[in-house]
Amino acid sequence: MFQKPFYNFLYSLFLVLITAGFCSYFNRVGMENFYSQINLSGFTPPNAVFPIVWIVLYALLVFSFDDILNSGNKERIRAAATVFTLNLFLQVLWTYVFFYNAYFFGGLVVLVILDLLTMIMFWLFYEISHIAGLTIIPYFIWLLFATYLNWAVVVLNA
Repeated sequence: MFQKPFYNFLYSLFLVLITAGFCSYFNRVGMENFYSQINLSGFTPPNAVFPIVWIVLYALLVFSFDDILNSGNKERIRAAATVFTLNLFLQVLWTYVFFYNAYFFGGLVVLVILDLLTMIMFWLFYEISHIAGLTIIPYFIWLLFATYLNWAVVVLNA
């Protein structure tokens, strides 16, 4: 994308930090307003686990996307960057729908779309850089777990 690798890193970091900022805000609103009052799955981790996991996952996303941006094929990079950006947008949309609006079923729909998009992102990244693709796997596993947790909230609070 940029000619200098450092700018690619800054761009990757910027996109992920913006996403993390919005997600953190929407999450905080839900935590303060309703989250402690709803029924959760028995597999739901303590609240303190989530920020730790997301810091690690966001770091992996920055690393992975930076690796993609610094690879060669411009057309493949453009497709991967588009899917990555859409993925980040869907993360923000999910936290907005689930935590900010307490619309649990809508959140589940967004998460399923995010899961599918993340599979596409994995394959696009893996074709460009095996390391970047493999770095997406923990993120994808966490999203699948989040999908289960969201589904449990829908079922338990119907």
